Amino acid sequence: MIGKLTRLAGSGQRLATQGVSGALIASATRGRTVETVADLGGLSVSALMERVGTGIFTAIDFAISQFASDTAVRADVTRIVRCDLDPRALERQLVRDVAWRSAARGAVSGIPAVIPAAGTMIELAAAVADSLALTVTEARMVLALAHLRGLDLQATALRRLDIMIVLGMAAGAAEIDGGIIRIGREELSIAMLRSGTMAPETAVALGSAIGADVVRKVARRRTSGILVRLLPCGISIVAAAWSDWRLTGSVGKQAVAYFDLVAPMPELAASARS
Repeated sequence: MIGKLTRLAGSGQRLATQGVSGALIASATRGRTVETVADLGGLSVSALMERVGTGIFTAIDFAISQFASDTAVRADVTRIVRCDLDPRALERQLVRDVAWRSAARGAVSGIPAVIPAAGTMIELAAAVADSLALTVTEARMVLALAHLRGLDLQATALRRLDIMIVLGMAAGAAEIDGGIIRIGREELSIAMLRSGTMAPETAVALGSAIGADVVRKVARRRTSGILVRLLPCGISIVAAAWSDWRLTGSVGKQAVAYFDLVAPMPELAASARS
């Protein structure tokens, strides 16, 4: 028992100082790679989830306060440059462009895990920072899609609610059920969201009500992706790029589905009436 604890302590120290890559390389020659990977599972996942969850709220508010106007301008420029595309194809192109940019940024964030002596804290810090940057990117994408649908980006409380719902849908924390959106114990009327006349305080109250359920599910999903990024030998770069590309694409797909209900395109609204 004492010998096992000593080995665990030694592996934990190597993880902290040499990083996951360095610890695995150091252990491989002694046939203890499996034990070292098991030690990685001993990282405080709950603390990591809490950090990511807290950062999600900050990232959303940062995206709205700092990039709303810029996002509207960029969306208009994209609409002009891609004038050959119909509105539906334009949205798909916008989502694809954002997803590929996210993949490129994610690949860079996976580099520290390739360096054997980087240290676990550096690897984790890079992965957590990328997760929060991803949230900002996804929030800006939702804002861009909202602008293309004619929604007011200056209605901060409403747009924050939109982002929270879309992130919840992408993470499996929210679902559309007929004329309502279910998020945990809350039920949001699509008709109410579609009206656009919701009082800011009502939007804030709804955002607070659904926030815990959404962020808990999103943080759990992001944390699993963060741990995958710690894999060595270049796998981290591929994993980070693929994870960010997939997550961004999923959020974009759910955002389009959400706005089809809340702010449908004219042709969709006409078909719904008929």
